[in-house]
Amino acid sequence: MNGLYVMVRRQLRANRTVLIVMATLITVNDIVQVTAYQSVFPDAATRAATLASFTSNAALRALYGYPYDIGNPTGWLSWRSLGFFVMIMAIWGAFITVGALRGEEDAGRGELALSQPQSRSVWFAAALIAVTIETIVIGAVNVAGLAAFCVTKGLMTLVDCLEVSLELMLAALLFAAVGAVASQLIGTTRGARIAAIGVLAAAFFVRTAADAGSGIGWLRWVTPLGWFEELHPPAAPSPVALSAIAVTGALLVLTALRMLAVRDIGLGMLPQSNSRAPRRFLLGAPWQAALRDDLPQLTMWLLGSLFYTLLLGSLTKTVLDLVKSNSAFSNLFTRSFGLNAFVAASFSIVQVIVTLLGVTMIVGARGEEASGRLELLLAQPLSRIGWLVSRATLGAGVALVLAMISAVALWLGAAVVGQHLAFGSVLAAGLNCIPLIVLSTGTAVVVLAIAPRAVAFIYAPIAIAYLWDALGTAIKAPSWSLDLSPFHVLAAVPAQNFAFLPAAILTMIGLVFMVVGASVFRGRDLVTA
Repeated sequence: MNGLYVMVRRQLRANRTVLIVMATLITVNDIVQVTAYQSVFPDAATRAATLASFTSNAALRALYGYPYDIGNPTGWLSWRSLGFFVMIMAIWGAFITVGALRGEEDAGRGELALSQPQSRSVWFAAALIAVTIETIVIGAVNVAGLAAFCVTKGLMTLVDCLEVSLELMLAALLFAAVGAVASQLIGTTRGARIAAIGVLAAAFFVRTAADAGSGIGWLRWVTPLGWFEELHPPAAPSPVALSAIAVTGALLVLTALRMLAVRDIGLGMLPQSNSRAPRRFLLGAPWQAALRDDLPQLTMWLLGSLFYTLLLGSLTKTVLDLVKSNSAFSNLFTRSFGLNAFVAASFSIVQVIVTLLGVTMIVGARGEEASGRLELLLAQPLSRIGWLVSRATLGAGVALVLAMISAVALWLGAAVVGQHLAFGSVLAAGLNCIPLIVLSTGTAVVVLAIAPRAVAFIYAPIAIAYLWDALGTAIKAPSWSLDLSPFHVLAAVPAQNFAFLPAAILTMIGLVFMVVGASVFRGRDLVTA
């Protein structure tokens, strides 16, 4: 039991940064959603009629799921927010489980741990127990936050808070089991994570078809995301859905445990070739090799953003009709009416995506240092500053490319439903992401230089800044406090004219951070994992 305790504690320590970020992000987002809902729809008697058109809109159902009871704050939260965060929790659960199993094997620590008097089943159990504890922590923090801000105001009950958190927790635990199976089948961490994402993507597209289509709602029962949707708080959770989740999760865990017992450590169940023809594509420089390494995850970022912004563009006509019919929606879709306001509101989400992508690329650079590969690179005629600048430029560059692709996708989505968006205005919204990209990338660079193990913490302030902009606006917080968020100080292009001064200040801060980071990184020792 002492060995189990040590291994669980180690996994909890390894994942503490991501745990803090996830708990903060989900809790603040849920509070923002309920608070904004009450602000926009203060009259409970008219909510159902106002929101009736949401139920019949196929694009909205495809994007967020079926709106079961959106006339209730808990029902709105379940539809508007949980549909997205169920996906996030599923990805998180799968990724950290793969890291705790296949990642440990790839690093050689799995074999070392099993060389001690520890059975494979105990090692496997330690990974799943750690994931379960972390999931419970996220759920508990979410319940506490909703209780403090929403139950006290009569917007939700404590049972509602528990049901909302249960839906999120079950998503993480079920896909942790998917990650456990992928870790046994695939012989690399990256491959196992891609396989888990593939399962989630297939589940998402089946759920999308079930919700958007007519007469095929039964398809929800063949996808895990449909099971989570059937829980739909504030209604009592479906016993059939709960049973499907529990049975599937248990079968996956038992399958993974059986495969672990019969395979060799370090290898996957599926055959893997040890040799192949050389492929020199993108190997001309270190930054090209980094881009090549990141191509699988960049592809997922690109496809996810394309699908999301195309759907947003297709909602243009629906949103405009709703805005015209009820002035309350002017608050929901930022500051003013019209196409430009909708584009600006859509790009507030794109801004978060691209800033997170820029940080993710710097986190990848940290992985290169932690694994020891950077030491080998710097033994060649490559300066430290040259390496860091190339990685920062790569991170900011791919984030900007994603912003521009999202702009084009939004424009195309609107064109498909017969709405004309000024192409120049949409591109301007994409270019308006540059100050945030530079600021977030520069912040990640300076943290990488000063405290390399803490670079992943940058996700938390980005999420908090974005959510504070929404929450602070909804509760009419003082303007000086709202201006603390870089997402707030930028103009909502194209609904507003481009604000040069805030954009210039944010860009300069980001560039200064990069210079400081390069200077510090040049003189510090390399820090491995």
